[in-house]
Amino acid sequence: MIDNLFFSFLDERKSIVLSDIKSLAQEGRIDESNVIKAKFNVYDICKAVYHAAAAQSKDAVETAFPAAFDKITGPWKASLEQARLHNDARRILIEEAKLDAVSEINSKFAEMVQNKEV
Repeated sequence: MIDNLFFSFLDERKSIVLSDIKSLAQEGRIDESNVIKAKFNVYDICKAVYHAAAAQSKDAVETAFPAAFDKITGPWKASLEQARLHNDARRILIEEAKLDAVSEINSKFAEMVQNKEV
């Protein structure tokens, strides 16, 4: 059950982000558009990680997915800190955009688990 609900959520968020990317590009804000593309890709990464976790253990996906997703996305926090140390403004924006999507995804998944939609 969660597969469909979770994937619908991911697809909806991806669609919204794509719309933002297009709007920014049309306004000539190409740099901002390119930064948000990093966020766009997180939703596909999430789907791949979920599929892998579910394939390993469908019954334990509610614990396997968050652990696997954190393993993939955890290093992004370190990358953000490194960018901050080096005052790399572009890299900071990219990592923040990616981590924003991760936070949103983790919150939604936790909500679905709590509501027994898993």
